[in-house]
Amino acid sequence: MKKTNILIVHPIKEFSGSLKSLEQYLLLLKKKYNFFFLVPSGQASKRLKKYGKVIKVIGLSKFDNTQLGFYRNIRWLLLIRELLFLLPTVYSLILIKKKIKKIDIIHFNEITLLPTIVIFRLFFKVPFILHSRILFKKDNFFGRKIVHYFKKNINQIIAIDNDVKNSFPKNLDIKIVRNIFIFNKKKIKRRNVDGDLIIGYLGSFLKYKGIEELIYVFNKLIKKNYKIKLILAGNFIKSNFFLNATKLSNNIDKNLIRSPNIKILGHLDKLEKFYNSIDLLCFPSHLNALGRQVIEAGFFEIPSLVCLKKNKSDSFINNETGLGFKRSGSLKELEKKIKYFYNNKKKLVIMGRKANLLVSKNFDVKENCKKLEEIYLNSLK
Repeated sequence: MKKTNILIVHPIKEFSGSLKSLEQYLLLLKKKYNFFFLVPSGQASKRLKKYGKVIKVIGLSKFDNTQLGFYRNIRWLLLIRELLFLLPTVYSLILIKKKIKKIDIIHFNEITLLPTIVIFRLFFKVPFILHSRILFKKDNFFGRKIVHYFKKNINQIIAIDNDVKNSFPKNLDIKIVRNIFIFNKKKIKRRNVDGDLIIGYLGSFLKYKGIEELIYVFNKLIKKNYKIKLILAGNFIKSNFFLNATKLSNNIDKNLIRSPNIKILGHLDKLEKFYNSIDLLCFPSHLNALGRQVIEAGFFEIPSLVCLKKNKSDSFINNETGLGFKRSGSLKELEKKIKYFYNNKKKLVIMGRKANLLVSKNFDVKENCKKLEEIYLNSLK
């Protein structure tokens, strides 16, 4: 029996949460399917070589109508970049035709790939699957038009959790396939929380991730003689000329992390060391959504401090698996929550155990892998 040929279109060249989540599935499915990847040349293209044949391009055209990245004010200038990427997107069709004899399914790994999807639909009559990993903005003009297009041209939309699904109109068919997490359970160790409070941050050093506010509050508490430590795991995203010239780069000032009180681990592939070293994960993102870090922390019995306006998530329960606050960028709220854990260290253990129970229930590897395969199978029917 011939394997199904699946082309995965991934628009981000740097290492990202969406790439990490994709890789976890590829580890389990690469023997069952022939995977091909269309991806901009960079860190992502190098990593994906382990799982199938990679087709590299300069870039792929996107249109961002997510709740964070939608266009307003100076962000409209980003459309210039997307217009410039239309040509390499069209050229990618030639590369695909040359290098792949037959495609059975095209899986778009980010919802921002709308222009690429429109172009590909003109040339490919195969099933299209779209992965949504961030909250969609459904109520504006573009949101309504995009949803109308999706209904006619996308075979299946996948949401990574309840919050993402609920950001779409109810009349759109959305299947939830949660991210999976593969860890060596024998390496999971729980710290003794009686000493200094050790706060961890994992992710890119970008402004909208809330890392600036975290460092500011941390330094303020250090000056007040709080016995706390901060461990940062991640790196800066390399900004191109366009982003630097328009001052649209989201990287934080590098001087912020130059402190003797902050330990920087850089990029990590194996995360056991990081999670085994911290008491509390801080994810004060402005996205109004939870990153995969919150779920990973749960597997290590570590509670999270997050920013969420509404909590319908299947990976976090406020006051049970961690603490949440509603106003992104709020220094007062962030400081107040850190102080709560500092003064109530037993809650770190209690909430950490509840976090582990929640994510173990909802993020079962076999169950979610089965759901993704069923979507592939049903789309071919």
